[in-house]
Amino acid sequence: MDRDRYLKSYVFGGYMLEGRLQRLVHEGQIVPLKPKAYDLLCVLISKRDQVLGKDELLDWLWPRQEVGEANLTQTIYELRQALGETAREPRWIETVPRRGYRFKGSVSELEDKLPPGAPSSLAVLPFRPLTSQAEIPDLGLGIADAVILSLCETGRVVVRPFSAVLPHVDSEQDSLTIGSRLDVGMVLEGTVQQFGERIRVNARLLSCPAGEDLWSSTQETGVADLFATQDRIARLAANAVATHLNQEGRVRPYPHGSNHEVHSLYLKARYCWQRWVPEASRQALEYLDKAIALDPSHAPSHAWRAAAWSTLGILGAEAPRKAAQNAREAARRAVGIDASFSDSHEMLGAVQLFFDWDLNAAARSLDHAIELNPASSNARHLRAIALALGGHDQAALAEMVRACRADPSSLIANSDVGMVHYWGRRYDEAKHWFETTLEQDPGFAHARSGLAFTLLEMGDGTSAVREMRRAAEHRGPRAMGELAHVLGRAGRRAESRKLARDLLQSHDTSIVDPYQLVLAFLGLGDYERTFEWLDRAIDYRSRDLVLIGVSPIIDPIRSDSRFRDVMQKVTLSR
Repeated sequence: MDRDRYLKSYVFGGYMLEGRLQRLVHEGQIVPLKPKAYDLLCVLISKRDQVLGKDELLDWLWPRQEVGEANLTQTIYELRQALGETAREPRWIETVPRRGYRFKGSVSELEDKLPPGAPSSLAVLPFRPLTSQAEIPDLGLGIADAVILSLCETGRVVVRPFSAVLPHVDSEQDSLTIGSRLDVGMVLEGTVQQFGERIRVNARLLSCPAGEDLWSSTQETGVADLFATQDRIARLAANAVATHLNQEGRVRPYPHGSNHEVHSLYLKARYCWQRWVPEASRQALEYLDKAIALDPSHAPSHAWRAAAWSTLGILGAEAPRKAAQNAREAARRAVGIDASFSDSHEMLGAVQLFFDWDLNAAARSLDHAIELNPASSNARHLRAIALALGGHDQAALAEMVRACRADPSSLIANSDVGMVHYWGRRYDEAKHWFETTLEQDPGFAHARSGLAFTLLEMGDGTSAVREMRRAAEHRGPRAMGELAHVLGRAGRRAESRKLARDLLQSHDTSIVDPYQLVLAFLGLGDYERTFEWLDRAIDYRSRDLVLIGVSPIIDPIRSDSRFRDVMQKVTLSR
């Protein structure tokens, strides 16, 4: 099982639907298509042997959204226009009266695998300082961040997100090696040298893995004009990429504000946050609070303040209600300041998903984030989770694969392809994705925990216990309930009961998510205490309650009338 299953390519007439690159080409020229029209074409072609009803197509294109038939009619019209046909003279899209639509004509399916080094994607690496900098090389990070967020998709190019390059800030590897690890066809590297009040920026675009020089530029400016230089580098790089590919270069505005100190604090916060541990998120908050004190209108700082608070709630370092309130306020503030900044909508969507349990609101926010920045791996990742939790399994898989495509190095996105399969009870495929992720990083506890739960459902309790113990080494107290659950179901009840007692004692003296006790008692088959702690988890606003509608863990109590009451209390909007 691999992601290409969901990103196939097809040839029909003079057209090629390139699944990996998410585009339609006609005789060598890209055909402009709106996202819904592209998705409609993918559905019709992939199911070309079927007549697809209007309700089915509406569900595919607008999952969980109440939209009218007019939306589908308009999308059909737009697709037909792009394909050069009309309803009266259809060449490709046939209207079947009173039934729906069908794709007609001869279609050939292609194996869509680009050769190594194909210029399909670009990584903008942190610009390396040539002189001693501050605590982190935030100047070089700032330039890279500006270029990444300013570049739109240019022809065939997909720009790797900032999160993909952050782990390489202190890397001693050369640019081509990093580019190969990030699975890109081009890398943009650079250096930054500060001398007094002057700054010199050198930028170079290289093919990967060959290392061919495609473009270079040197810019010298004063410290006060740094942002203008960042924007100029972004514009020049976009034009260079476009020239190389004979496409039109485009840039989008970058919301860096006007204060270099504010921007530096913001970058330091993002650098801290990506470590995904409580102490790092608290340090990020300190940087962001300082940035906001200097410039209350800096939207990126408010957006990532929301991210830091959400992380503290998810990791159990702060009570979910407090974390959600602070995150929600920060995200809404960011959207109010600059509604064009995609991260603001992404962070608001995360709060709506994990803390508000409102899938519809989360979908709207995340759709808006993706519209503003189609290259955002994290927004697509969150959107996929929302789709999965809403029961749209195949759409969730397709979106999660898009997230992986935007950032192939993302451990969380690759691991969560496995989670979508796990929620869908496709355990062999889930196991494959978890194991593949762990080959990249054996210490990635999220994948290790997912593998343990999958093995448990496959009847291999011994291996499940082994994997969950390894996960617990990295997950800390959060894993105690998970381990108790696995031990209980694997027949090691004495060990499970001891962990449950330890959790009960810890609950009286520290922050312990009641959902961990739900897992513990569920593993022991003690359903009375399971429901007792489910009620407490609801009062606590446990983040993991968002999963109870789909998780196999809950299956033993799913038919219990009390569980229906729980679902009503959770009020998960679908």
